[in-house]
Amino acid sequence: MDEKFSLLRAKIKASQRLVMNKVISEHGTDICVLCGSENEITREHVIPQWAFEANQNKSLVNTKNNQSSSYIKTTIPACRVCNSELLGAFEDNLKRILLEKNGGDLNQFEVDCIIWWLQYLGFKLQLMDLRSKFLRYKGKEYIPFLSDIPVAMFWGEIDTTPHKVFNTIRKSRRELIKKRKAKKSNSLLIFETSNESFHFFHKVDEFIFIEIPQVKKAFFFFFNKEFDDHNLAHAECMEIIKKVYND
Repeated sequence: MDEKFSLLRAKIKASQRLVMNKVISEHGTDICVLCGSENEITREHVIPQWAFEANQNKSLVNTKNNQSSSYIKTTIPACRVCNSELLGAFEDNLKRILLEKNGGDLNQFEVDCIIWWLQYLGFKLQLMDLRSKFLRYKGKEYIPFLSDIPVAMFWGEIDTTPHKVFNTIRKSRRELIKKRKAKKSNSLLIFETSNESFHFFHKVDEFIFIEIPQVKKAFFFFFNKEFDDHNLAHAECMEIIKKVYND
């Protein structure tokens, strides 16, 4: 696992400028978002199929425009090697670890892998918003001059000027180059769950929550916050979860 994981990060590092320059100049570009290749492009699911068990009825509702899209159809481009051989091997091993171990039994490398995976989901979600047009806020009046603007420019409470949006995506991709995540360990919360349904929510560049029945685990991760005390992270996490489900 470590060998292919290292190779994947090396490919991301080597192509950082190439990929980001291309994505910024042409949001819908069909190059591999991991290595920049234009060959053997496949569809990489923003939320992996194994996580939501390829349930075609599961949809992501984007709070920026209230539009829904099926998880099964929500993809970004990635080449066959990165998608199937490298990322596929990484996620297969990650699933095995999650099935075999309880949250408290994870070593630092395994925690690092979970954090990397959640950061990768965050990056893909940002990229999805950049590649998707706003169209209109569902249920509201159609406004032509807004329809073609990327959803990413409507992130909401954060600065959504193009410069800020592009820098945020660049930063998120750079995080994928880093192997060691020890400083972020307290930013990760792992819960055992018996729920039978897949649940997911996130806030751009702030946090992500994903509950996966297949491995009987739920994860909450703060993208940019670091905590000296895990209990402080847990308390803040629970406040967010309560607010989301109460709303």
